[in-house]
This record gives sequence, C-alpha cells and structure tokens, in this order.
Amino acid sequence: MKLVDKVSKDRRLSWNRKGGLMLTAFLERVGLELTVVRLRELTRLPNADLANQLQRFIKAGVLTRRTDLEAFPAEDYFLLPQEMRVRARTTLQLADDAELRELTEERGLDIEAAFGQFSTRQPYKVALGKALRDVRNDLTWSLTDVATVAPVQVSVATLSNYECGVTLPTPIMVAQLARLYGVNAVDLIVHAACHSKTDKRVQQLKIADPTFRAVLTHLYAAHDQQ
Repeated sequence: MKLVDKVSKDRRLSWNRKGGLMLTAFLERVGLELTVVRLRELTRLPNADLANQLQRFIKAGVLTRRTDLEAFPAEDYFLLPQEMRVRARTTLQLADDAELRELTEERGLDIEAAFGQFSTRQPYKVALGKALRDVRNDLTWSLTDVATVAPVQVSVATLSNYECGVTLPTPIMVAQLARLYGVNAVDLIVHAACHSKTDKRVQQLKIADPTFRAVLTHLYAAHDQQ
C-alpha cells in the first residue's frame, strides 16, 4: 500500500476526529451492539480507518467485542457499556472542535446527544451544582437538612449558591458533601466535567484520564472564580 493511500480524501478527518465520529455513533446508541457494517454506515469511514478506531477503543477498555462464531462468515459485534459512558464522553471531549461537529452533522449524527442530551454547553460550576442538587433531591433532603447535619459549618445560602452555579465549592467541600450524600466525589466532578463546556486549557493538555481532566477543570474554574 502506498503511503498516500493512508491519507483520507477528506482533509478535515484527523485521527482524533475519526475517533470522535466513532464515539459519537456509539454514544447515541449506548447499550446497543453494533456491527462493523452498521458503524461504517453511520460514520462513513473506510474499513481500515474503522478497524483502527475499533482496535484503539477496545485496547483502551472503552468498547467490548463479541464474535458470533455460529455465523458464517463470523461477524463481530461491538458494544459501549453503560459504565463506560463517562470515559467515552471524556475521550470525545478531547476531539471536540468545530470541524468534528461539522463532520458529525454531515453524517447524520448528533454530537450533543452523544455528550449527554445537553443542547447548550453549560459552565462547569453550573453542571457541578446540578449534580449536587440531583443527589440531594434523590435523598429528599432540603438545604436546611443538609446545613444541619453537614460535618462542617455551612449556611443554606452557601449551599444554594453551590447548587445554582453561583459559586464553586472547594474539592474538600465536594468530598464532604459527597460523603454526606453517600455518593462518590470523583463521580460527581467527572460527571460535571463531561456535562459542561470543554475548558480549552484542559483540552490543550491532551489528558485522556477522565478523573485528572475533571480535577483540572475544577481547578481552572476555581482560579477563574477568584
């Protein structure tokens, strides 16, 4: 194969954007097994590019693969499990740019649905506030209840500002509230980072680990708040 044969005819399709198209296709259909044929229809990628991206995400532990050996010829099925959505969306955020959005639209994919049904990209502290409010509401606690039993002194007004995205709680406060609510603090900040506007400063660092990306997103937001 000539080297030129490996170059996509569409100059916009960098390797990251090809991966972005793959993840967009999967994240729109979380919980469904997709065949190579169906993925090729969705992403409109050549077989070689599609195979490279599938191998990449399987190696990263994002996708699972099943081979139907009873069929002839044997057919492979690929699945993005529910528990891998956060990691997949974090990976997708690394490639999030105007051209990727243009490419997904051309292929009939919905990148906003892939990001989690958020039609507008909200600030991180707003997303974190919503996450805190959701877990509190799940417990049917009021803000007064939280202020009463919190391990540190915190007012109802302060808690309200956290949940409304007016002010950003410190990582220590997030950890204390998470423990009080019986949830994982890491899950809260990763969820917020994946459901908020991508911080270009974090994006430029090209960090794939979702937890570290979320921590950096939180720290940059705290710096901006000062």
